[in-house]
Amino acid sequence: MKYRQGGELANMIDVVRAKIKPLNELLQVVAELKRQGKRIVFTNGCFDLLHAGHVSYLAQAKSLGDVLIVGLNSDSSVRALKGSERPLVPQDDRALLLASLAFVDFVVLFDELTPHRLIEAIKPDVHVKGGDYTEADLPEAPLVRSYGGQVVILPKVEGRSTTDLVQRIRRGISAVPVKSAVGIIPARYTSVRFPGKVLALLWGKPIVQHVYERARQAKTLSDVIVATDDERVKSVVESFGGKCVMTSPEHPSGTDRIAEVTRQLNCDVVVNIQGDEPLIVPEAIDAAVQPFFADPTLKMTTLATPIVDESEYTNPNVVKVVVDRDGFALYFSRSPLPFFRPKGKMAETPQFKIPEDALVKPLRHIGLYAYRREFLLQFAQWSPTGLERSEGLEQLRALEHGVRIKVVVTPYRSVGVDTPEDLERLERSKPM
Repeated sequence: MKYRQGGELANMIDVVRAKIKPLNELLQVVAELKRQGKRIVFTNGCFDLLHAGHVSYLAQAKSLGDVLIVGLNSDSSVRALKGSERPLVPQDDRALLLASLAFVDFVVLFDELTPHRLIEAIKPDVHVKGGDYTEADLPEAPLVRSYGGQVVILPKVEGRSTTDLVQRIRRGISAVPVKSAVGIIPARYTSVRFPGKVLALLWGKPIVQHVYERARQAKTLSDVIVATDDERVKSVVESFGGKCVMTSPEHPSGTDRIAEVTRQLNCDVVVNIQGDEPLIVPEAIDAAVQPFFADPTLKMTTLATPIVDESEYTNPNVVKVVVDRDGFALYFSRSPLPFFRPKGKMAETPQFKIPEDALVKPLRHIGLYAYRREFLLQFAQWSPTGLERSEGLEQLRALEHGVRIKVVVTPYRSVGVDTPEDLERLERSKPM
Protein backbone atom coordinates (compact mmCIF):
# COMPACT_ATOMS: atom_id res chain seq x y z
CA MET A 1 0.00 0.00 0.00
CA LYS A 2 1.36 3.41 -1.00
CA TYR A 3 0.98 6.10 1.65
CA ARG A 4 0.56 9.78 0.79
CA GLN A 5 3.44 12.09 1.57
CA GLY A 6 3.21 14.42 4.58
CA GLY A 7 2.68 17.48 2.37
CA GLU A 8 -0.28 15.89 0.59
CA LEU A 9 -1.91 14.94 3.90
CA ALA A 10 -1.42 18.48 5.22
CA ASN A 11 -3.05 19.88 2.07
CA MET A 12 -6.03 17.54 2.49
CA ILE A 13 -6.52 18.67 6.08
CA ASP A 14 -6.17 22.31 5.02
CA VAL A 15 -9.01 21.79 2.51
CA VAL A 16 -11.17 20.45 5.32
CA ARG A 17 -10.22 23.30 7.68
CA ALA A 18 -11.17 25.82 5.02
CA LYS A 19 -14.79 24.72 5.44
CA ILE A 20 -14.72 25.98 9.07
CA LYS A 21 -15.40 29.71 8.92
CA PRO A 22 -16.11 32.55 11.32
CA LEU A 23 -19.51 34.13 10.77
CA ASN A 24 -18.25 37.31 9.05
CA GLU A 25 -16.39 35.28 6.38
CA LEU A 26 -19.27 32.84 6.01
CA LEU A 27 -21.75 35.64 5.31
CA GLN A 28 -19.68 36.82 2.34
CA VAL A 29 -19.74 33.28 0.92
CA VAL A 30 -23.48 32.94 1.57
CA ALA A 31 -24.19 36.21 -0.24
CA GLU A 32 -22.40 34.93 -3.33
CA LEU A 33 -24.16 31.55 -3.17
CA LYS A 34 -27.53 33.27 -2.98
CA ARG A 35 -26.66 35.40 -6.01
CA GLN A 36 -26.02 32.12 -7.84
CA GLY A 37 -29.49 30.90 -6.84
CA LYS A 38 -28.23 28.20 -4.50
CA ARG A 39 -30.63 26.78 -1.91
CA ILE A 40 -29.08 27.13 1.56
CA VAL A 41 -29.81 24.51 4.23
CA PHE A 42 -28.88 25.17 7.86
CA THR A 43 -28.85 22.93 10.91
CA ASN A 44 -27.22 23.20 14.31
CA GLY A 45 -26.27 21.12 17.31
CA CYS A 46 -23.56 19.98 19.71
CA PHE A 47 -22.44 16.98 17.61
CA ASP A 48 -20.51 15.61 20.54
CA LEU A 49 -19.19 12.11 19.74
CA LEU A 50 -19.98 12.16 16.02
CA HIS A 51 -21.68 8.86 15.10
CA ALA A 52 -23.66 7.13 12.36
CA GLY A 53 -26.92 8.75 13.46
CA HIS A 54 -25.37 12.18 12.83
CA VAL A 55 -24.07 11.11 9.43
CA SER A 56 -27.50 9.90 8.33
CA TYR A 57 -29.15 13.04 9.66
CA LEU A 58 -26.72 15.40 7.93
CA ALA A 59 -26.96 13.51 4.64
CA GLN A 60 -30.76 13.88 4.75
CA ALA A 61 -30.37 17.59 5.55
CA LYS A 62 -28.05 18.15 2.57
CA SER A 63 -30.57 16.46 0.25
CA LEU A 64 -33.00 19.33 0.95
CA GLY A 65 -30.86 21.91 -0.84
CA ASP A 66 -27.57 22.76 -2.54
CA VAL A 67 -25.37 23.91 0.36
CA LEU A 68 -25.37 22.62 3.94
CA ILE A 69 -24.16 24.89 6.74
CA VAL A 70 -23.77 23.40 10.23
CA GLY A 71 -23.90 25.68 13.26
CA LEU A 72 -21.79 24.02 15.97
CA ASN A 73 -22.24 24.81 19.67
CA SER A 74 -18.99 25.91 21.25
CA ASP A 75 -17.61 24.12 24.32
CA SER A 76 -19.07 26.76 26.66
CA SER A 77 -22.57 26.50 25.18
CA VAL A 78 -22.46 22.68 25.26
CA ARG A 79 -21.60 22.82 28.97
CA ALA A 80 -24.49 25.21 29.58
CA LEU A 81 -26.89 22.93 27.71
CA LYS A 82 -25.67 19.46 28.69
CA GLY A 83 -23.85 19.90 32.01
CA SER A 84 -20.26 20.15 33.18
CA GLU A 85 -19.32 16.64 31.96
CA ARG A 86 -19.89 17.61 28.33
CA PRO A 87 -18.61 18.04 25.70
CA LEU A 88 -16.58 14.86 25.50
CA VAL A 89 -14.80 16.15 22.40
CA PRO A 90 -13.47 19.75 22.21
CA GLN A 91 -14.97 22.20 19.72
CA ASP A 92 -12.02 22.33 17.29
CA ASP A 93 -12.01 18.54 16.93
CA ARG A 94 -15.80 18.42 16.56
CA ALA A 95 -15.65 21.10 13.85
CA LEU A 96 -12.91 19.25 11.96
CA LEU A 97 -14.81 15.96 12.05
CA LEU A 98 -17.98 17.62 10.75
CA ALA A 99 -16.10 19.46 8.01
CA SER A 100 -14.51 16.20 6.87
CA LEU A 101 -17.93 14.90 5.79
CA ALA A 102 -18.42 15.34 2.05
CA PHE A 103 -21.99 16.60 2.33
CA VAL A 104 -21.16 19.28 4.94
CA ASP A 105 -20.13 22.44 3.06
CA PHE A 106 -19.44 24.84 5.95
CA VAL A 107 -19.17 24.77 9.75
CA VAL A 108 -19.59 27.84 11.94
CA LEU A 109 -19.14 27.92 15.73
CA PHE A 110 -21.46 29.86 18.03
CA ASP A 111 -21.50 30.55 21.79
CA GLU A 112 -25.22 31.17 22.35
CA LEU A 113 -27.61 28.50 23.59
CA THR A 114 -29.86 28.88 20.54
CA PRO A 115 -29.00 29.52 16.87
CA HIS A 116 -31.16 32.65 16.51
CA ARG A 117 -28.22 34.97 15.76
CA LEU A 118 -26.87 32.68 13.05
CA ILE A 119 -30.27 32.16 11.45
CA GLU A 120 -31.02 35.87 11.47
CA ALA A 121 -27.69 36.60 9.77
CA ILE A 122 -27.65 33.71 7.25
CA LYS A 123 -31.41 33.52 6.54
CA PRO A 124 -31.24 29.94 5.22
CA ASP A 125 -33.91 28.72 2.83
CA VAL A 126 -34.37 25.60 4.97
CA HIS A 127 -33.74 25.15 8.69
CA VAL A 128 -33.48 21.48 9.66
CA LYS A 129 -33.85 20.03 13.15
CA GLY A 130 -34.08 16.46 14.36
CA GLY A 131 -34.83 14.41 17.44
CA ASP A 132 -37.75 15.08 19.75
CA TYR A 133 -38.65 18.51 18.39
CA THR A 134 -41.86 19.45 16.62
CA GLU A 135 -42.17 22.65 14.64
CA ALA A 136 -44.60 23.95 17.26
CA ASP A 137 -42.05 23.77 20.10
CA LEU A 138 -38.94 24.74 18.11
CA PRO A 139 -37.92 28.19 19.49
CA GLU A 140 -36.39 29.45 16.25
CA ALA A 141 -39.27 28.35 13.99
CA PRO A 142 -41.10 31.74 14.07
CA LEU A 143 -37.88 33.50 13.07
CA VAL A 144 -37.38 31.20 10.07
CA ARG A 145 -40.97 31.64 8.94
CA SER A 146 -40.77 35.45 9.35
CA TYR A 147 -38.52 35.83 6.29
CA GLY A 148 -40.19 33.02 4.28
CA GLY A 149 -37.88 30.17 5.23
CA GLN A 150 -38.94 26.55 5.66
CA VAL A 151 -38.63 24.43 8.80
CA VAL A 152 -38.09 20.68 8.35
CA ILE A 153 -38.11 18.22 11.27
CA LEU A 154 -36.27 14.94 10.65
CA PRO A 155 -37.29 11.96 12.79
CA LYS A 156 -35.07 10.68 15.57
CA VAL A 157 -33.23 7.45 14.80
CA GLU A 158 -33.78 5.22 17.83
CA GLY A 159 -30.58 4.18 19.58
CA ARG A 160 -28.57 6.64 17.47
CA SER A 161 -28.28 9.71 19.66
CA THR A 162 -25.28 11.06 21.54
CA THR A 163 -27.19 10.87 24.83
CA ASP A 164 -27.96 7.17 24.23
CA LEU A 165 -24.33 6.55 23.32
CA VAL A 166 -22.97 8.32 26.41
CA GLN A 167 -25.38 6.41 28.66
CA ARG A 168 -24.33 3.10 27.12
CA ILE A 169 -20.64 3.92 27.60
CA ARG A 170 -21.20 4.84 31.26
CA ARG A 171 -23.13 1.61 31.85
CA GLY A 172 -20.55 -0.45 29.99
CA ILE A 173 -23.05 -1.67 27.38
CA SER A 174 -21.44 -2.53 24.06
CA ALA A 175 -23.21 -2.16 20.72
CA VAL A 176 -23.85 -5.83 19.92
CA PRO A 177 -25.08 -6.15 16.33
CA VAL A 178 -28.12 -8.22 15.47
CA LYS A 179 -26.81 -11.03 13.30
CA SER A 180 -29.96 -13.11 13.03
CA ALA A 181 -33.67 -12.94 13.77
CA VAL A 182 -35.98 -15.94 13.72
CA GLY A 183 -39.75 -15.93 13.38
CA ILE A 184 -41.65 -18.54 15.41
CA ILE A 185 -45.32 -19.29 14.77
CA PRO A 186 -47.04 -20.93 17.78
CA ALA A 187 -49.73 -23.16 16.28
CA ARG A 188 -51.64 -25.40 18.64
CA TYR A 189 -54.44 -27.54 17.24
CA THR A 190 -56.79 -27.12 20.20
CA SER A 191 -58.88 -23.94 20.25
CA VAL A 192 -61.95 -23.35 22.38
CA ARG A 193 -63.87 -21.37 19.75
CA PHE A 194 -62.45 -23.01 16.63
CA PRO A 195 -60.66 -26.38 17.09
CA GLY A 196 -58.11 -27.07 14.37
CA LYS A 197 -58.34 -23.55 12.94
CA VAL A 198 -54.64 -23.37 11.99
CA LEU A 199 -55.30 -26.24 9.55
CA ALA A 200 -58.61 -24.85 8.23
CA LEU A 201 -58.46 -24.12 4.50
CA LEU A 202 -58.53 -20.55 3.24
CA TRP A 203 -58.38 -20.06 -0.52
CA GLY A 204 -57.20 -23.65 -0.87
CA LYS A 205 -54.38 -23.51 1.71
CA PRO A 206 -54.23 -24.15 5.47
CA ILE A 207 -54.21 -20.91 7.48
CA VAL A 208 -50.82 -21.80 8.97
CA GLN A 209 -49.36 -22.08 5.46
CA HIS A 210 -50.50 -18.55 4.60
CA VAL A 211 -48.83 -17.27 7.76
CA TYR A 212 -45.63 -19.24 7.14
CA GLU A 213 -45.24 -18.20 3.50
CA ARG A 214 -45.84 -14.53 4.29
CA ALA A 215 -43.41 -14.61 7.22
CA ARG A 216 -40.75 -16.12 4.95
CA GLN A 217 -40.93 -12.95 2.83
CA ALA A 218 -39.79 -10.74 5.75
CA LYS A 219 -36.35 -9.36 4.91
CA THR A 220 -35.15 -9.32 8.53
CA LEU A 221 -35.82 -13.00 9.28
CA SER A 222 -33.16 -15.61 8.67
CA ASP A 223 -35.55 -18.48 9.45
CA VAL A 224 -39.21 -19.24 10.22
CA ILE A 225 -40.33 -22.14 12.43
CA VAL A 226 -43.78 -23.41 13.41
CA ALA A 227 -44.04 -24.53 17.05
CA THR A 228 -46.86 -26.97 17.76
CA ASP A 229 -47.98 -29.67 20.20
CA ASP A 230 -49.91 -31.72 17.64
CA GLU A 231 -48.59 -34.21 15.07
CA ARG A 232 -51.37 -33.23 12.62
CA VAL A 233 -50.04 -29.68 12.46
CA LYS A 234 -46.46 -30.93 12.10
CA SER A 235 -47.44 -33.22 9.24
CA VAL A 236 -49.22 -30.45 7.32
CA VAL A 237 -46.40 -27.94 7.81
CA GLU A 238 -43.80 -30.42 6.59
CA SER A 239 -46.00 -31.33 3.61
CA PHE A 240 -45.71 -27.79 2.21
CA GLY A 241 -41.97 -27.66 2.95
CA GLY A 242 -42.10 -25.73 6.22
CA LYS A 243 -40.04 -26.20 9.38
CA CYS A 244 -41.88 -27.45 12.44
CA VAL A 245 -40.80 -28.26 16.00
CA MET A 246 -42.86 -30.28 18.48
CA THR A 247 -43.31 -28.70 21.91
CA SER A 248 -44.91 -29.62 25.22
CA PRO A 249 -48.74 -29.66 25.31
CA GLU A 250 -48.61 -28.16 28.82
CA HIS A 251 -47.69 -24.60 27.82
CA PRO A 252 -50.25 -22.04 29.04
CA SER A 253 -49.42 -19.52 26.29
CA GLY A 254 -47.82 -19.09 22.90
CA THR A 255 -44.95 -17.19 24.52
CA ASP A 256 -44.06 -20.22 26.64
CA ARG A 257 -44.22 -22.38 23.51
CA ILE A 258 -41.83 -20.18 21.53
CA ALA A 259 -39.52 -19.93 24.55
CA GLU A 260 -39.11 -23.72 24.49
CA VAL A 261 -38.06 -23.55 20.83
CA THR A 262 -35.83 -20.53 21.44
CA ARG A 263 -33.69 -22.46 23.95
CA GLN A 264 -32.56 -24.62 21.04
CA LEU A 265 -31.73 -21.69 18.75
CA ASN A 266 -28.61 -19.61 18.24
CA CYS A 267 -30.08 -16.24 17.28
CA ASP A 268 -30.27 -12.66 18.53
CA VAL A 269 -33.95 -11.76 18.10
CA VAL A 270 -37.10 -13.89 18.17
CA VAL A 271 -40.42 -12.79 16.66
CA ASN A 272 -43.70 -14.24 17.95
CA ILE A 273 -45.96 -14.42 14.87
CA GLN A 274 -49.61 -15.28 15.48
CA GLY A 275 -50.60 -18.51 13.71
CA ASP A 276 -54.17 -17.37 13.04
CA GLU A 277 -53.43 -14.20 11.05
CA PRO A 278 -53.24 -15.38 7.42
CA LEU A 279 -52.94 -11.83 6.06
CA ILE A 280 -49.84 -10.86 8.05
CA VAL A 281 -47.65 -8.62 5.88
CA PRO A 282 -43.86 -9.14 5.83
CA GLU A 283 -43.33 -5.39 6.29
CA ALA A 284 -45.05 -5.54 9.68
CA ILE A 285 -42.59 -8.21 10.85
CA ASP A 286 -39.66 -6.15 9.57
CA ALA A 287 -41.01 -3.07 11.38
CA ALA A 288 -40.95 -4.96 14.69
CA VAL A 289 -37.39 -6.24 14.18
CA GLN A 290 -35.80 -3.08 12.78
CA PRO A 291 -35.43 -1.19 16.12
CA PHE A 292 -33.10 -3.92 17.43
CA PHE A 293 -30.54 -3.03 14.76
CA ALA A 294 -30.37 0.56 16.05
CA ASP A 295 -30.65 0.08 19.83
CA PRO A 296 -28.57 -2.59 21.57
CA THR A 297 -30.35 -1.91 24.87
CA LEU A 298 -33.77 -2.84 23.48
CA LYS A 299 -35.40 -5.98 24.89
CA MET A 300 -38.88 -6.10 23.39
CA THR A 301 -40.94 -4.50 20.61
CA THR A 302 -44.51 -4.69 19.39
CA LEU A 303 -46.80 -2.97 16.88
CA ALA A 304 -49.76 -0.61 16.96
CA THR A 305 -51.95 1.12 14.40
CA PRO A 306 -54.13 4.25 14.71
CA ILE A 307 -57.75 3.60 15.71
CA VAL A 308 -60.05 4.73 12.91
CA ASP A 309 -63.42 3.81 14.36
CA GLU A 310 -64.83 4.85 17.74
CA SER A 311 -66.31 1.35 18.15
CA GLU A 312 -62.74 0.01 18.29
CA TYR A 313 -61.89 2.55 20.97
CA THR A 314 -64.67 1.29 23.26
CA ASN A 315 -64.45 -2.43 22.38
CA PRO A 316 -62.76 -4.42 25.22
CA ASN A 317 -61.69 -7.05 22.66
CA VAL A 318 -59.52 -4.39 21.02
CA VAL A 319 -56.42 -3.74 23.13
CA LYS A 320 -55.32 -0.11 23.32
CA VAL A 321 -51.83 1.22 24.05
CA VAL A 322 -50.50 4.64 25.03
CA VAL A 323 -46.86 5.57 24.42
CA ASP A 324 -44.36 8.15 25.60
CA ARG A 325 -42.63 10.68 23.35
CA ASP A 326 -39.96 8.15 22.41
CA GLY A 327 -42.54 5.56 21.38
CA PHE A 328 -42.25 3.28 24.41
CA ALA A 329 -45.40 1.80 25.94
CA LEU A 330 -46.78 3.47 29.04
CA TYR A 331 -49.70 1.04 29.40
CA PHE A 332 -51.85 -1.48 27.54
CA SER A 333 -55.54 -1.90 28.38
CA ARG A 334 -58.85 -3.25 27.19
CA SER A 335 -60.39 -0.02 28.48
CA PRO A 336 -60.47 3.04 26.20
CA LEU A 337 -57.03 4.69 26.28
CA PRO A 338 -56.41 7.54 26.60
CA PHE A 339 -59.49 8.97 28.27
CA PHE A 340 -60.43 12.29 26.63
CA ARG A 341 -61.74 14.63 29.30
CA PRO A 342 -64.91 16.35 28.03
CA LYS A 343 -65.26 20.09 28.09
CA GLY A 344 -67.28 21.48 30.96
CA LYS A 345 -68.51 19.45 33.91
CA MET A 346 -67.60 15.78 33.87
CA ALA A 347 -70.40 13.27 34.52
CA GLU A 348 -69.98 10.50 37.09
CA THR A 349 -70.62 7.95 34.34
CA PRO A 350 -67.78 8.38 31.84
CA GLN A 351 -68.51 9.06 28.18
CA PHE A 352 -65.87 7.45 26.00
CA LYS A 353 -65.66 9.53 22.84
CA ILE A 354 -62.78 10.61 20.62
CA PRO A 355 -62.97 14.39 20.09
CA GLU A 356 -62.38 15.76 16.60
CA ASP A 357 -59.58 17.97 17.93
CA ALA A 358 -57.89 15.18 19.92
CA LEU A 359 -54.27 16.02 20.71
CA VAL A 360 -53.23 12.37 20.39
CA LYS A 361 -54.57 9.52 18.29
CA PRO A 362 -55.65 6.39 20.15
CA LEU A 363 -53.64 3.34 19.14
CA ARG A 364 -54.84 -0.21 18.62
CA HIS A 365 -52.30 -2.78 19.75
CA ILE A 366 -51.28 -5.50 17.29
CA GLY A 367 -50.27 -8.74 18.97
CA LEU A 368 -46.97 -9.32 17.20
CA TYR A 369 -43.91 -9.24 19.46
CA ALA A 370 -40.16 -9.31 18.93
CA TYR A 371 -37.78 -10.12 21.78
CA ARG A 372 -34.08 -10.21 22.31
CA ARG A 373 -33.42 -13.93 22.82
CA GLU A 374 -32.02 -13.69 26.36
CA PHE A 375 -34.90 -11.52 27.51
CA LEU A 376 -37.55 -13.87 26.10
CA LEU A 377 -36.10 -16.74 28.09
CA GLN A 378 -36.10 -14.58 31.23
CA PHE A 379 -39.64 -13.32 30.56
CA ALA A 380 -40.98 -16.86 30.24
CA GLN A 381 -39.64 -17.66 33.73
CA TRP A 382 -41.51 -14.82 35.42
CA SER A 383 -44.83 -15.59 37.07
CA PRO A 384 -47.95 -13.78 35.81
CA THR A 385 -48.33 -10.38 37.49
CA GLY A 386 -51.34 -8.63 38.99
CA LEU A 387 -52.10 -6.25 36.14
CA GLU A 388 -51.43 -8.99 33.59
CA ARG A 389 -54.01 -11.25 35.23
CA SER A 390 -56.51 -8.40 35.69
CA GLU A 391 -56.44 -7.29 32.05
CA GLY A 392 -55.61 -10.68 30.55
CA LEU A 393 -52.64 -9.10 28.74
CA GLU A 394 -49.31 -10.90 28.91
CA GLN A 395 -47.24 -7.88 27.84
CA LEU A 396 -48.10 -6.11 31.11
CA ARG A 397 -45.80 -8.60 32.84
CA ALA A 398 -42.87 -6.89 31.13
CA LEU A 399 -44.04 -3.39 32.09
CA GLU A 400 -44.59 -4.42 35.71
CA HIS A 401 -40.99 -5.63 35.80
CA GLY A 402 -39.80 -2.26 34.52
CA VAL A 403 -38.97 -3.43 30.99
CA ARG A 404 -39.50 -0.84 28.26
CA ILE A 405 -41.47 -2.04 25.23
CA LYS A 406 -40.86 -0.18 21.98
CA VAL A 407 -44.14 0.33 20.08
CA VAL A 408 -43.77 0.72 16.31
CA VAL A 409 -46.76 2.44 14.70
CA THR A 410 -47.67 0.88 11.36
CA PRO A 411 -50.54 1.14 8.86
CA TYR A 412 -50.90 -2.67 9.01
CA ARG A 413 -54.22 -3.78 10.49
CA SER A 414 -54.27 -7.37 11.70
CA VAL A 415 -56.99 -9.75 10.54
CA GLY A 416 -57.31 -12.75 12.84
CA VAL A 417 -59.41 -15.88 12.45
CA ASP A 418 -61.01 -16.67 15.82
CA THR A 419 -64.25 -18.39 14.73
CA PRO A 420 -65.62 -20.33 11.73
CA GLU A 421 -67.63 -17.20 10.90
CA ASP A 422 -64.40 -15.18 10.64
CA LEU A 423 -63.05 -17.74 8.19
CA GLU A 424 -66.23 -17.66 6.09
CA ARG A 425 -66.09 -13.86 5.81
CA LEU A 426 -62.44 -13.98 4.80
CA GLU A 427 -63.08 -16.78 2.30
CA ARG A 428 -65.67 -14.60 0.52
CA SER A 429 -63.19 -11.72 0.19
CA LYS A 430 -60.65 -11.45 -2.59
CA PRO A 431 -57.35 -13.31 -1.92
CA MET A 432 -54.52 -10.88 -1.12
